[in-house]
Amino acid sequence: MDDEPACEGFDRVERGDVTYKVGADPLPWSNGVSYARWRPEEVEPRATELIAMFRARGAAFTWQIGPNTDAVGLSRVLAANGLRREVDALLLVAALPIRGRLPTHDLRLDEETDERTASDAVRIDRDRTPDEIRIRVEARLGYLRCPSRRGGGVVAYRRDQAVGYGRWRYGSDGGTVFLSTAMTLRPHRHTGVYTAILGWRLERAVRDGKTAAVVVAERASSAPILMRKGFREVGGLQVWIAV
Repeated sequence: MDDEPACEGFDRVERGDVTYKVGADPLPWSNGVSYARWRPEEVEPRATELIAMFRARGAAFTWQIGPNTDAVGLSRVLAANGLRREVDALLLVAALPIRGRLPTHDLRLDEETDERTASDAVRIDRDRTPDEIRIRVEARLGYLRCPSRRGGGVVAYRRDQAVGYGRWRYGSDGGTVFLSTAMTLRPHRHTGVYTAILGWRLERAVRDGKTAAVVVAERASSAPILMRKGFREVGGLQVWIAV
């Protein structure tokens, strides 16, 4: 959402009917399609063409189907070409500051600023290979060093163990904060980690003068928490992945 190609190290390609990005590394979140608008008879050939392009580059990639996508039957075509649905989320919005108080917690929250915090954040996902960890940490450090970046991250620690992570990005409109990439180490789920990371990011946004928050929230986990805090649904978002 409201991405930063210069800081994130990818090229954005806009062709009117489709928008996609091509990254410098082969990881799925660095490459993919964010928007498509095709007539029904165009969906299969155009989607197949783009899938072939990414595979020819040897890159894993994602494909987002969001509120602005208009391509009937696209999910069927993606599944037929071997992609799987990785994210089934809601787009939620709220005015800032949100109502009510967030609960207290026993966590230490450190802003992601250096190799230690970036590495701790990447390693929360225990399924990542050493090569993937290295590539992700290098990419994240490149972003953090970018002088024009509009976002950042926060790592949650419990007794010096990294147990959660979340990112934010300020919108180019100057008044919005976008929240994404919230992760909690499995044994620490349902212990207040997500809510603490949420509160840290929202408090920072309010201090920086932001007046609205937009969140991509998993339907079954974070969305109910956020809707109890006053967020409302404005659409759905699926992310399909090919690896």
